[in-house]
Amino acid sequence: MRITAALTSAGLATLGLLVLAPAVSAQAAATAGTSVSVVTGWQAIAKYPNYRRCVDAGQQYVREGFNDWDCRPAGPSGEYWLFVR
Repeated sequence: MRITAALTSAGLATLGLLVLAPAVSAQAAATAGTSVSVVTGWQAIAKYPNYRRCVDAGQQYVREGFNDWDCRPAGPSGEYWLFVR
C-alpha cells in the first residue's frame, strides 16, 4: 500500500514537472536578457547551439503533441531559439 502511494505520488510529481517545464523555460527565456520575439500563439522553449539540434528538438515536440515548431536565429552566434505552438 505504501509503495503504491509512493509510486503514485512520484508519478504525479513528474507529470506536474513535465506540464510546467515549457512554461518555465519560456519565462526564463523571456527574462534572460536576450531578445526573444513574442509572437501570439508561439511559446519559446529553449536556445540550441545550432540549427540541426533545434530542428531535432522541434520534431520531437511535434511527436509529443504540439502542432508546429519554428527555429529562429538568436543572433550572430549561430544559436537558434525553438518556438512551438
